[in-house]
Amino acid sequence: MLLNIEITEAEIQAAIERKVRVAISDQTNSWGTDNYIKEQVKKHWQGAVDNLVKEALENSDKLRASIAAEVERKLRAQVYAAIKAAAQKV
Repeated sequence: MLLNIEITEAEIQAAIERKVRVAISDQTNSWGTDNYIKEQVKKHWQGAVDNLVKEALENSDKLRASIAAEVERKLRAQVYAAIKAAAQKV
């Protein structure tokens, strides 16, 4: 009996990708992974927060300008609505 099977490179690649996905899933579901992630979060938490605060402070001029523009837009809308309401009463 002669049996010939043709396997394409794409099929081999797909099979390997499935194996890699299973291995990654197994690793992320292991008990050690949760602890490792928690340790890394604790380790880098302060630095990450410090960077966010620093970035916000460095961009404070942009933030102030953005807030001022939004407040001005809302005030203009309120003034326009008040003028329109007063004009309708007359």
